[in-house]
Amino acid sequence: MAPPELTQWLFSPIYSQARHTEHRRLLVLSGEYDWVNKSLTSILSDISPSLTVKEIGAENSLLRKHLLGNECDIGVVHSHQGFNPGNLMAIAGTIRWGGCLILCCPTLDSWHLHTRPSHLSHGFTASRSPYIKRLVAILKNDADVAIWNSNNCHIPDSVASDTFDSINRLTPITSESPINRIVSENARATQPVDDEQTRRPQFKSLEQQAAFDCLTNKWSQDNRKAVITAPRGRGKSALVGLFVASRLKKGEKVVITSAIRENTSTLFKHIRIGINSPNSEENKLESKTTDNELSTAGTVTEAAFAVEDFVSEAVSNQASESEKSGSAQWLAPDNPTLIDGDFDLLIIDEAASFPLPVLKMLISAHDNYVISTTLQGYEGSGQGFMQRMLPAFNAEGTLHLSLSTPLRWTKNDKLENLIHNIYLFEGTESFNTFNEVPREARRGVRQEILRELQRKAPTDQSSNDYRIGLVSALSEHELHCVMQLLAAAHYQTTPDDFMRLYDSPDIVLCTQWDDLRLIAAAIINCEGGDPLADVSEGIADGSRRPKGHLGAQRLTLLTANPATASYRYWRINRIAVAPHLQGQGLGTRLVSYINGQALAQHIDALTSSYGASDKLNHFWQQCGFTLVDMGEKPNKASGETSALVVKCISERFGPQQEVLSCLFTHSQATDIVPISKLPTITRNILIKKLNQFVNATRPLNQVSLAINALAAEVSVSTQCVKHTERPTKACTSGTDEVTSEFLLLLSRSPLPTNKLTKLLDVNGRKALTESLRKKIGYMLASITI
Repeated sequence: MAPPELTQWLFSPIYSQARHTEHRRLLVLSGEYDWVNKSLTSILSDISPSLTVKEIGAENSLLRKHLLGNECDIGVVHSHQGFNPGNLMAIAGTIRWGGCLILCCPTLDSWHLHTRPSHLSHGFTASRSPYIKRLVAILKNDADVAIWNSNNCHIPDSVASDTFDSINRLTPITSESPINRIVSENARATQPVDDEQTRRPQFKSLEQQAAFDCLTNKWSQDNRKAVITAPRGRGKSALVGLFVASRLKKGEKVVITSAIRENTSTLFKHIRIGINSPNSEENKLESKTTDNELSTAGTVTEAAFAVEDFVSEAVSNQASESEKSGSAQWLAPDNPTLIDGDFDLLIIDEAASFPLPVLKMLISAHDNYVISTTLQGYEGSGQGFMQRMLPAFNAEGTLHLSLSTPLRWTKNDKLENLIHNIYLFEGTESFNTFNEVPREARRGVRQEILRELQRKAPTDQSSNDYRIGLVSALSEHELHCVMQLLAAAHYQTTPDDFMRLYDSPDIVLCTQWDDLRLIAAAIINCEGGDPLADVSEGIADGSRRPKGHLGAQRLTLLTANPATASYRYWRINRIAVAPHLQGQGLGTRLVSYINGQALAQHIDALTSSYGASDKLNHFWQQCGFTLVDMGEKPNKASGETSALVVKCISERFGPQQEVLSCLFTHSQATDIVPISKLPTITRNILIKKLNQFVNATRPLNQVSLAINALAAEVSVSTQCVKHTERPTKACTSGTDEVTSEFLLLLSRSPLPTNKLTKLLDVNGRKALTESLRKKIGYMLASITI
């Protein structure tokens, strides 16, 4: 049974008449699975049925993507089956004032020994989780966290000796260099108006009210593009909902989209509030021009199903006959009507959770839009959302509003501060606030840093400015700086990434520092070599795809040679330079330092895979890397095609580099050359890949160029000449016949699978592949090389 003192401490703020002033609380339930579940049931048995409880991490509990835009009083995170950092962040962001978070986990002192990282690359092992050990230290050293296990119960501010614990306390973990998120240069400050000014009842803060007024005024001036960013719980959805309501009163047709429909429930709730409010904001702001349209607020109707059904959502403003009738509806991101429909305003909720190509397509299809998003969180956006999208927003003259006042919980909430301390995504001041400095001062600081770096002889690779090692060896200050820089530089950086970096024995971090300021960082994955010895044959023929080793596996597939996997590689996974120092050659110098370290560690080659662009292609070329492969399709998240580059480090990798260059030259050729006319290296590898395809180990999409060359060879062979003298007739999967029409289709790049399916009279890609394997086998047997 739960100690009465614990339940009183945990739930008293929820029942307080001054709940809106109460901090949220965290209870850690630590112990064996059965004891923890029994204790949790005991704690929750007497709560009021009016309280909302949400759970995550347990079987049949919510997926975290469904938590966006939702609120609860009590959040529960289950961790016995594995800890997911994003789950903790996600549910913490839904808990209202005075509410509580309950973390259910194994015994604290041994938790890190029971956690087996699920993201380990093949061939690597880990007997413990440094990330969990750090997490436990933070929890133990936070005086505001309650911890209950089978032997002790620590209650913050408790003086009862029979309930106070004897948990060993560690040295407190605190950030030495707090860091704020990036704010774009054109972000409009939404400072709260003077305290004397009365806050209107629709708004929960003066800042939210000021943002609404700014947005509405800009709209009246025909500046109808806006981006609203804020940490979680700042009232973005409420602000957008009230703004949509104001447009409905103007008779406008509004379309709303989000990655998940349930996440817009708060937004639609505030549309209803705005529509039904007797205190019309438009009467105050635009009474001189549109008084007649705002005489009544109208009523709310659902065009299809209620929002609780999560099937279709629509809100309309039914006004008098003399007024316009506005409407708002939700559409899925892939609904064609979202692009082709006639709407006055597009709302994109939590835009950073959208793939960039989808986001860009939606924006380009609409003249008027409001985008709202959380910049830091479990969705995977990171500050990279603004880094990638900011140029497009600036080009459109987009208004950027940023909210900072918490509305779902109190200012300086203890739980939010703890979450920041755990994940290090948000917090304080460092290089990332550089863009907020006046331009002249910024230029001076930048020049000072660059002069200092030049003075320190950057060509000296042994300089103390450069450091390399495991992420888990960093101090809290260094960790904070690294995570902030990665979040600022990459579109997808999540709490889960942090745990992966911290726990993985195959990941190395390389950094450059100027005193306590982080200048640049690179994440390096150790790949190939002995860890792949048992699967190299399968990787080479396409039958095995073990976890990790992205670069080593891709190179081995390209060469169809198991020996390629035996080389030791360092793959530069991510590289980032502080935003205010980019373009000064610091990234090139960091790669040069990595090159020297790789040589000292007997690494055979450096690789990197990235979204291809002229700028990045030039960067890697300047660093001495050679492009050896290009992906077939753009990445869904970034919209960019993946490129793979390699730099030879050891002498023994030299011949392998030559093979890769020959293969890439063939892949980029515009003319299709018969397989017998290709260089010996290329010809032998293509034939090997074709045989692997025939033997059903290598997939069709990895042999298309080889099939092109084979078709060209057969076309000029004696057998093909005989076939072309006959009338062309359809091939069927039951014959070995190869017609000129069939060969013509096989000569196209990419392979026209739809036409081949029709010609071979088969149904579906699987049947097409089986039929092609028989045909390719016959064609291989019919040629002499």
